[in-house]
Amino acid sequence: MQPKSIVLTLSALCLPLSGVGAPAPAQAAEQNRSFHVDCAAADGGDGSQADPWNTLAPVNARTFRPGDSILLKRGSTCTAQQLHPKGSGTEGRPITIDAYGSGAKPKLAGAGQVTDVVRLADQQYWEIRNLDISNKGDAAATRRGVHITRSDSGTGTHYRLSGLDVHDVNGNRTKKDDDASAGVFFEVLGHTKATRFDDVVIENNTVRTVDRYGIHFWTRWMRRPELNNANCGTTCGPWTPQTRVVIRGNTVTDIGGDAVVPHHTEGAVVEHNRVDGFREREPAHCAAGLWGWNTDRALFQYNEVSGGKSECDGQGLDIDEANTGTVYQYNYSHDNEGGFILLCNGSGSTSADNVVRYNISQNDGGQLFDMVCARTSNTQIHNNTFYLSEPVDIVNNANGSTGADVAFSNNIFHVATPEAAYVNAGSLAFDSNVFHGHHPAGEPADANKLTADPGLTAPGTATSRTDTDGYRLRAGSPALANGKVMASPGTRDYFGNQVTAGCVPDRGAHQLSTSCTTPPAPVPAGKRENG
Repeated sequence: MQPKSIVLTLSALCLPLSGVGAPAPAQAAEQNRSFHVDCAAADGGDGSQADPWNTLAPVNARTFRPGDSILLKRGSTCTAQQLHPKGSGTEGRPITIDAYGSGAKPKLAGAGQVTDVVRLADQQYWEIRNLDISNKGDAAATRRGVHITRSDSGTGTHYRLSGLDVHDVNGNRTKKDDDASAGVFFEVLGHTKATRFDDVVIENNTVRTVDRYGIHFWTRWMRRPELNNANCGTTCGPWTPQTRVVIRGNTVTDIGGDAVVPHHTEGAVVEHNRVDGFREREPAHCAAGLWGWNTDRALFQYNEVSGGKSECDGQGLDIDEANTGTVYQYNYSHDNEGGFILLCNGSGSTSADNVVRYNISQNDGGQLFDMVCARTSNTQIHNNTFYLSEPVDIVNNANGSTGADVAFSNNIFHVATPEAAYVNAGSLAFDSNVFHGHHPAGEPADANKLTADPGLTAPGTATSRTDTDGYRLRAGSPALANGKVMASPGTRDYFGNQVTAGCVPDRGAHQLSTSCTTPPAPVPAGKRENG
């Protein structure tokens, strides 16, 4: 019996030795796999780098696993094909679409033969990078560059778009969600299960010559008391906003309608983007540059927006219907025919507690502040600097807002044109603003106004957001340390200088003063009565 026992022991010891250097079958299944596509290859292969697929059909036929990569060869062009791979990644192991090789980014040229060039549906944990995407047909039609949808599928998470060049998408001009055209479109459909996108980062892309939207979010899950204008009929579900949306570092130019619109989001961050040219080809509908609809706590900061065409809106910024807690700060708006910002709540909706602070506007025309729709509530406009040299209605308060609705504090209005006007601005609240240059009829009363030259370094000379030093205050400016103390001033000015809560601020977008001037103590009521 002893020899048999020895043989068994040796066999057991030898089993693991036979697998040294090779993973077990379960481990092999978890390894990341790469699949290669070269649409310029002479014939189809097996998807390896040495023998790549030469069409997108094998990609679209496959369900990919977490950690997989789909790699398209640089310098190649896939024409009149849609990229619609299947499958989802998992946390820490997304599925990636990227480029390989050297040279120009791989081109996906829809040529108007597909509705969506890149398509994902009810998938999650995807990262798409370094592609050149176009979709130009003979005539305008419903078209998109990147279209990612969810329908009655709950929350989808982790989407990354970066390094994409999306261009020449001659889509239609409709605002209807099902048929809307865009460069990048995140869309929630369905009406039986609450559905949303979560953790979306759209970063460092270019979107140009696109109709109708540049970067667009939409959902049918929008109904809530704050919104009195749900425009998806009886199929709208209760408000289920998109969460953790970041739109950062993109260049968006020559857009037929709206440029960047994170509609139906909660806590969206839109920052460091460059928008130039919007509402370029929109004869029927209004459009603006950077704005949200039916949003909570959206933050727009460090953006540059210009080139908006007017006739209907055309402002660089917009606080719109059912916006709660929107903040616009540290943005540079210029040369927009429609003006700086639209304050446009829908009738019966609630748009409240929004802030516009520490922005610079140069040569925005039309209606600098356009209040033609229903009133917003508790909108604070403070510490901005405006240089006006185009014909402009500085404030058009056609909706009859009062000081309880919109308050202007610590702003500098440098009016360098005689063709300026105020429309019904007297009912608004103005405190501690600077009105310098021309003084058109209707200039609002302001018990603490200044009319002296505020001492801007070189107003009207900015050429980009990084070239706005002409709006700094000079030493000795009459606008130093005599503004209104704001309850929530933020932490910094346009140029990055510290702003300290409770201290008397400088006026305008530049906080030159570094020491804290405390406000005078209020006089007790009895002493006021006794003189």
